[in-house]
Amino acid sequence: MQYIIRIKVISILSILIFVSCTDILSDNEQYNSVHLKGGGWIQFNAIDIENYLDNNFSLQLWISGDSDESNDTKTILSILNENDNNEIIFGLFRNTTINNGIDVYLNGTLVETIINDNLDWLTSTFNLITITCEDVLDVEEDIIKIFINDTEVFSYNQINLQINGNDLIIGGKVNTSKTIASNFWTGYIDEMRLWRKTLIIDEIIFHVNNPNKLISSNTGNYSDNILCDLVGLWRFNYNNPSYIINDESCLELNLSSGVSNNMPECEDFNDCHNINGIIYTLPGYNVEYSNMSL
Repeated sequence: MQYIIRIKVISILSILIFVSCTDILSDNEQYNSVHLKGGGWIQFNAIDIENYLDNNFSLQLWISGDSDESNDTKTILSILNENDNNEIIFGLFRNTTINNGIDVYLNGTLVETIINDNLDWLTSTFNLITITCEDVLDVEEDIIKIFINDTEVFSYNQINLQINGNDLIIGGKVNTSKTIASNFWTGYIDEMRLWRKTLIIDEIIFHVNNPNKLISSNTGNYSDNILCDLVGLWRFNYNNPSYIINDESCLELNLSSGVSNNMPECEDFNDCHNINGIIYTLPGYNVEYSNMSL
């Protein structure tokens, strides 16, 4: 038996708005990741994520490339400002000329090209990309850092990051209303996590060394209390494909880790809400679920 989630295309004022789909997949199989093959992306509504991204946060992605050797710029993530000619508020893009580079854009400007020997975008090797943002007290500036696995590769503090009601896009340069859609990623995403805190290096190192774990009480300065700050968890571990990317963070808090019972400091647990993403594609393209994993 095969599963099909069909593409639904709506035309408004001659502009195509593309609604979610996944590729044809086999039933009763365990999937571990999503395979973006060009022409597809994951979109998170600003209403759900703006409060976190405008404050201290950390966003983690286990991501790989694949064998696509085209010279097109490919998007890891982007936030475009629809109120300012779709300028890139924040974006990470695969460099077009080197296979181990990431171009970092802030407020419409290419501020740096990261080169890291662990990266090879022509293979399906997973790397952990961690983006952290820390508010500087008494100053309208944020410190943005990027880590490739356990290495800090980028730091920038001349910005006040505000997403201004625009959606977070994974795998494409796409605006909130989906009237612009280009520069699609080709590769796999195994897991994504969003924290409402700035992760420290010990926590990031733990995640690199233990990719299937979120917490450990016995690892240096890394405390289980960090789980109280987990606000988004997308693992792609499905038996059946879905165009809705379900957030498992509330489930993790309630069931897997027992935080609500054992950690009174998680006082706002009852306010936990899921941040679900949606997969979109252009007509004629598809996104597959895969058993590829770390």
